[in-house]
Amino acid sequence: MKDKALIVISKTNVNLKAFENSYLIVGVERGCLDLIEKNINIDLSMADFDQVTEEELKLIKNNSKEFNKLNPEKDFLDGIAVIEELKARGFKKITMVVNPSKRYDMNLTIIEYIFKHEIKIINDESVIFKLKKGQNEIEFNNFQDYTYVSLFSLKDNIITIEDMKYEVNEVELKAYNSFAYSNQFISYVNPKINLKEEAMIIMTK
Repeated sequence: MKDKALIVISKTNVNLKAFENSYLIVGVERGCLDLIEKNINIDLSMADFDQVTEEELKLIKNNSKEFNKLNPEKDFLDGIAVIEELKARGFKKITMVVNPSKRYDMNLTIIEYIFKHEIKIINDESVIFKLKKGQNEIEFNNFQDYTYVSLFSLKDNIITIEDMKYEVNEVELKAYNSFAYSNQFISYVNPKINLKEEAMIIMTK
């Protein structure tokens, strides 16, 4: 049984085929159409589907092993509903493919996705996930395509960064502060980041 899930919300150039054999594939809204276009089987399509036409909705239904249309009059976002459903089914590792939106309120949901639900977010330009308290080592080989590395904390934090372009030793990172933005890797070196509190790491090409 698969214990990992991939949620596709946006159309991207991410190689989704790499996930097909080992992840449950979940489509949300127009992400379903991207999966269909790339000939990837949809295990579950789930959303209120207010962003697709009737014809597109029929196509999504016909290409989904399981289809769940949510009531559009609800108190939660489609992405949150899908995450809660997957967690209820026992999935521990969830990756989400989603692009930034023109709506800032929707973009802020990544804070909930990352800190509360521990989701990993990927798209054509970025990868975002949570770093735990204590020592974290980043595998350079997994992220060498990314240029900028930023940290964001919800709590006042103490950080030590080693083996990156900008190093610090037990420096205070205030909650919601941009002090730790725009660092960079040193080629073929695994940086180490020590945190008093958990933080979000954002890598951008």
